Amino acid sequence: MQDEVLRLKRSFRRIWITFAACFALSAIAWLIIPSYRPYTEGLLLGEIGGAYVIFSMIRQGHLQDEATGNALMLSGMLGMFTRFIVLAVVMVIAIKLPPVNPYTTLAGYLLGLVIMVSGMAIHERTKPKTTGKIREESR
Repeated sequence: MQDEVLRLKRSFRRIWITFAACFALSAIAWLIIPSYRPYTEGLLLGEIGGAYVIFSMIRQGHLQDEATGNALMLSGMLGMFTRFIVLAVVMVIAIKLPPVNPYTTLAGYLLGLVIMVSGMAIHERTKPKTTGKIREESR
């Protein structure tokens, strides 16, 4: 069980590093290409919201507090609600600030969600397989 938790934490670290690399590339593009600044500013703003998506999904995974049942359901609902609030706030900021492109803001926000979901899919797909002998011993 402890090995699974360590493996999951490594996957979370890999997700954060991937997201940080995307954020760094957007920041570099913002610095290098001034004609695309409205797009990259929107992307950076959306990626800030996407960082909250990753943070809230990892935090509400309840790795070691053993939450189950109604508490886990309530936590998931609260997390979804806060992610919608962050999306609304980020989009309002993007609409109110004139140079920021709201479409790239939405793309940056979704980038956080896509990285989180694909990172967890990779984590699940690379899970070590158990042999039939181990399954029989556990019965």
